[in-house]
Parts: sequence; structure tokens; C-alpha cells
Amino acid sequence: MSSGTHSRKPHLRISASLLLAAALLGPRPVLAQWTAFLPSPYENHAFVETYGSYERDSSTHGDRDVTWTDTFFREKLTLQSIGYSYDPRFLQYQLSLSGAATQENYDSSSFNSGDWKAAGAFEYDARLFLLPEHPYNLQLFASRREPTFKQQAATRHDSVADTYGTLFRYRQKPYFLNAGFVDTTLNSAGSSSDVKRLTLDGEYFKRFANGYEVSMSGAAKPSWYEDSRNLLGTTEEYMLSNFVNLKSARLNSSLTQNSFQQDRDSSQKYDSDQFQWWEMLSLNLPLNFRTNLTYRYHDDQSTVGSGSEPDRTFSDNGNNVQFDVIQRLYESVDTTYRLVHDSRASSGGDTAILSHGLSLDYNKRIPRGRFATGVSLGRTETDNSGFVDVVNDPYTATAVPSTFALHQQNVDPDSITVLLKSPLPPFETIALVEGVHYQKNTSVEPFEIQIFGLPPEFVIPGDYDFYVSYSLLGGDFKLRTDTLGTNLTVQLFDDLLTPFFRYLAQRSDVLSGDFPGIPVDSDTYTTGLLAHYGAVRARGEYQYVDWAANPHRSWLAEVRYVGTIGRYTNAYATTTYLNRHYLGGDGLYYTNEYTEQSVTTSATLTRQLPYHDMYVSLGGSYSNVHGMVESNAWSANSSFVWRIGKVDLNIGLTAYGADTSGGQGPTTDRNRELFYVSVRRQLF
Repeated sequence: MSSGTHSRKPHLRISASLLLAAALLGPRPVLAQWTAFLPSPYENHAFVETYGSYERDSSTHGDRDVTWTDTFFREKLTLQSIGYSYDPRFLQYQLSLSGAATQENYDSSSFNSGDWKAAGAFEYDARLFLLPEHPYNLQLFASRREPTFKQQAATRHDSVADTYGTLFRYRQKPYFLNAGFVDTTLNSAGSSSDVKRLTLDGEYFKRFANGYEVSMSGAAKPSWYEDSRNLLGTTEEYMLSNFVNLKSARLNSSLTQNSFQQDRDSSQKYDSDQFQWWEMLSLNLPLNFRTNLTYRYHDDQSTVGSGSEPDRTFSDNGNNVQFDVIQRLYESVDTTYRLVHDSRASSGGDTAILSHGLSLDYNKRIPRGRFATGVSLGRTETDNSGFVDVVNDPYTATAVPSTFALHQQNVDPDSITVLLKSPLPPFETIALVEGVHYQKNTSVEPFEIQIFGLPPEFVIPGDYDFYVSYSLLGGDFKLRTDTLGTNLTVQLFDDLLTPFFRYLAQRSDVLSGDFPGIPVDSDTYTTGLLAHYGAVRARGEYQYVDWAANPHRSWLAEVRYVGTIGRYTNAYATTTYLNRHYLGGDGLYYTNEYTEQSVTTSATLTRQLPYHDMYVSLGGSYSNVHGMVESNAWSANSSFVWRIGKVDLNIGLTAYGADTSGGQGPTTDRNRELFYVSVRRQLF
């Protein structure tokens, strides 16, 4: 036994030595592997910020006056970290945590208030980037934004936004893919809303050695939203498209489907469904000929309901074919022949349009300038039965207040519905009220819509997207319209002065049936002068329209400056004046003579002071519309920014106002001012 025991000891020592060597030279323990995934920051920061503001809002709507003031202070501490885990190519992160204390005194004439209130706030923004440098990567994010203003303010400063979501991206030629989901919840005084959005889009793009190109893409973007005031809505957007380029031949195709459903207590309803199929084939032919063949099919449906009145349904289904033949001669003469067939059908009728036209354009360089002229001839035949609808006619980026003309003539004035697409969450569609928000001018053709007011949560002046649905006047008729147009432009002295002249004649004949309204029989003369000197551009224009339904003359003047003043100052300024005098129409369009005048001006001046981290900005705008409704809108803003070391100082003053009078609606007046001071200090 003793000899056996002694014989096993060397083996035990060897085994122990091997285990120790394996422990020292082999992989680290599990604990060491786990610590490799601990966050490793690139940089850490801490900021302290103080903010103070005074805001005042006064509004008058008819006999009702409301005024409120708000004094607000906020102290905020933010901790920020940017870094990675395990390896920068594996996982990167951005994390921001903020705590704040607020003190506020809100006083409103509509209820008893005026006491100081204190509150706390907590904000965060967290983002993870998995495989950020890889062809495919994933981003996860979550954030919370606490309110700056607690009161129910018109611009919804009081909303608390909680957002979370994910985004997946793939980038490996020839494939590209994006997929994401975002959920945003907003809570404010007395209301809340939630918006969920899902996005998926991809593309295949290939360019071959011989120069050929092929591209295919698709997208799906459904979203769902609701709020505490019983609003429920869904939006669905789908798209498929392709592009084939064979140099001498190109093909573009697309399919789009947009659906929108919105209900509020079953008393306000808006449904829209729009489908479109579009194809375009382009061919390059010998002798500098080229052709374009375009086909478009659309099927649009829309229903608007207010609860107090029966639902109004619009429908528009149509096919459009367009064929162009273009020929260029000596790089200065372009000749174009165009043939168009368009057919549309609605629940109340249908219409078919056949048109063809020929145009000739001549463009020639002259000493220190360019000479251009052209002539066009066209004939259109319309066969109409009943009445057709126009669904969601877009008027995007429209200034308020302002006036715009409908894109169609012979519109049933009682069928016009004006909708506003809200830029504020949950991005609902709002039906505007005639006499309160807009006015129809049916004494001119085409009809005009004058937007002079919006619901109180929207700032005026501003640019917004509007959609108008309407029905065309019914009737069984055949109409032929001939057009003749000419233009002349002479660019002189290296673009210093450019006089221009345009003439358009339209003659219509009713071939059969009864045509609603007055057929177009008009002459339009337009002449003017463009001037360009350095940073200044100016335009003066006179137009006269001779037509029994809508004769008028107008003057337009516009001056714009975009450039620098000295070394440290940038400036932008523009002024537009439009005076349109309506001479009175005949028959159904008879009206007394009147003048509509509008003036719009805006300017912005930014100055970098001798201390290069000090900036001053001044800006403002003013618009006046005088016609059926008198409206004024103005805005002013100024700011001072100073960055010295780790301190940022920001002082600002903004104000705006708008008033309307006349027309069928009540007199309105609104003014708002905001003064604020912000100081931000980086601690480390």
C-alpha cells in the first residue's frame, strides 16, 4: 500500500500543475468575461441649466375675451454618457438623465388662479446601437420629455412625451432595408394622446457595367392614434415602384395606396381611400426625337361627417393616358406634340376629355443675354354626363392668412369641404368651419378660398397643409375649347434686366346639351420685368384677364434680398404686393366691382459680433389681406446667444398677433408675447 501511495503522488503533482497552467494560460473565468461587457464611456458630461420666461396671451372671439399670463422658472441638471460595451463595433450607447425643479405662476381671466406652484420633472434619453459599423445594425431608443409650461397653452408646450421604439437597417449593395416601430404618448393638462407608427421600406438598386440601371423599392407605413377625447384614427400607406434604365429606353412604375380613417364619438368622421397606378415609358429615337408615354389610374373615395348633417361622400375614379413626341433642332428649337385622353367617373356622373396640342419653343444666346420665345396651339373636347367629384385636392404649404384659387372651374359651391392636416400630435384631420376659419369667394371663376383663421392651438401666421373636396356642377353637354398661347422673354446685360410678355387666348363652344355656367371665352395678357443685381431680385408684373365670368386686372410687385452685409452679417428680406381689381362678371357671375389687396413682408438679420462666439438675430413678418375679409397677421422674434468657455447664454423675445373682421364670421383678435432667458453651464 505504501509503495502504491508514493507512486500516485507524482501523477497528482503533474495534474495539479497542468490545471494551474490551464488556469493561467487558458480562457479567463466567467466573471472576467462578464466584466468585459460593462459600459466603457468615451466621454461623460454634466450640465446645469436655468431657464426663466414670461408669457402673455390675449384673444378675442366675438364678444368673448380671454387673457392669461405665465411666469415660469426651471432649474435642470443633466448627466450624459457616450460609450460602448465590449467593443465599439459591437455595441455603442448614448444615455442622458435629467432632473429638474419648476416654479410657475399661471393667471387666467377664465378662472381663479395666480398662485405659485412648484413641481419636479424627470427626463431621459437612452439609445443603444448594436453592430453600428456592420451592414446590418439595430437601434433601440426610449425618451421622456417633461413639460416646460403647465398651462393649457395654444402651442401645447405642456405636453409630456414618452417615446420608445426600434430601428433596423441593412445596407449591403444592391440591397437596402429599413424597419422601425415608434410609440409616442403625450399627456397634457386634461388630455392625452398616443401615436403608434410602423415603417418598413426596402430597395434593390443595381448599376451594370454597360450603364444599365435597375431599381425596385417598396414601403409600408401603417399608424394608429387615439386621444382621451374619444378620437380614434388609423393611417395606412403602401408603395411599390420600379425603375429600368436601358439608356435609350426608360421605364418608371409605381403603385400607391393611402387609407385614412378617423372618428370622434361617431359625431365627427373622416374616411379616405386613395389608390394610384402610374407608368411612364421614355424612348430616345433617331434625329433627336424622343417620346414619353404615361398612364395613370386612380380610385379615390372620401367621406366627411359632422354628426349634425348627413355624411358627404366624394368619389373619383379615372384613367389618364398621355403621349408626347419631342424633337430638338440645332439645340435651340424644341417642338412638342401632346395627346391626352382622360376619363373620370363618380357616383353622380362621368366625364371624358380628349385633347391634343402642338408647341414650338426657340431659345437662343445673344450678346450678354438670351432670347426665348414660343407659341402653342391646343384643342380639348369634353363629354360630360352628370357631375363628378374631386377628392382631397391638395394645397400644401399654404400661408395663413392668404387666398388660393381652386384648381377646377364650375364647382358646386355648396359641396366645398376644407380640411386641415394638423402638424401637431396626434396629427388628425380637422374640418374647418366656413365663416369662422375661411370664406368662399364665388363671384370669381375659379372660386377662391380665403383662409383667415384656424383653431386656437395653431399659430398664425404660419404655413399649413389643406385638402379640399368638392363636386363639379352637373349637366349633360359636349364642349370644345381651343387655346392659343405665346410668350417672349429677353434676358439682357448678363441677367440684369429681363422683360417678358405672355398671351393666352381660350375659346369654348358648346357642341350639345346645356353647359352650367359660362363657357371660357377669355384673353389673358401678362407683362412684366425681372431685375437681378447682386443679392437683390425684383419682379414687377401686370396682368389683365378679359372674360365675362371673371374679368380682372392685377398688379404684382416683389423684391427679395438674400446675401451678406459686411463680413459678419447675413440678411434675408422679401416684400410682395398684390392688387387685384375685379371688374364684375355677367349672368350667374355678376357682381359689383371690388378690389382685393394683399401685402406680405418678412425679414431676418443675423449678426456675429466681434466676439466670435456671440450672435444676435432679429426677424419679423407682416401680412395684410383686404377684400371680403380684412385680416392682419404679424410676428417678431429676436435672440442673443453668447458662448464663452463652458457657458451658453440665450436670451429671446418672440411675439405674434392676428386679427380678422368683416365677412360672415365674428371679429377675432389674438396677441401673444414670450420673453425667456436661458443659461447653460457644462460642469465637466
